[in-house]
Amino acid sequence: MLRNKQIVIISACPLYNTGLRHVLNEYFSAQKVDVYNDINYFFNSFPEIYDFYFVTSDFFLCYCDFFLPRKSKVILLVKDIFRGQSISNIEFKINIFADTNEIIEQLQSFFESACQRLSNEYHTNLTPREIEVLQLIAQGFINKEIANRLNISFNTVLTHRKNITAKLGIKTVSGLSFYAMMNGYVKIDMNE
Repeated sequence: MLRNKQIVIISACPLYNTGLRHVLNEYFSAQKVDVYNDINYFFNSFPEIYDFYFVTSDFFLCYCDFFLPRKSKVILLVKDIFRGQSISNIEFKINIFADTNEIIEQLQSFFESACQRLSNEYHTNLTPREIEVLQLIAQGFINKEIANRLNISFNTVLTHRKNITAKLGIKTVSGLSFYAMMNGYVKIDMNE
């Protein structure tokens, strides 16, 4: 699940860090887990490269200007779940005193929703060229005509169509046309 994800644990407690790293490696196949006991070392490295940030509430509060823009990637490590509720900007918190099975279940839930969210963001981000191809498909042009209009090769059109289909999960021309109309990529002319 986390094979290609970069994870960081930021906590002043080496025991938390060791235990959490073990859980991530053992139960979630995380291969890249960095640990920082000192927040200054973390900020002196490349702090923006991580996919997920496990951070204690005290570090989070002191450096919220860094963590708040990344809140969908932050897992807050709290000592008491009720005290952690005061940090309402973060949707996911783990009580560090919970038992192992409960922590594993919470992590499973978080990673499933986070990976789905990242997948959805990837799938719906069409490139400008893919949008041009989609617009022409919706207007009824065939691949050869699209290639001529955009001054690209026939194979490039096929590649763009394959990428559009993969990102949107829509395989038919009518489905792609409907998607383009509903999302404002093409205008519907009611006078025709």
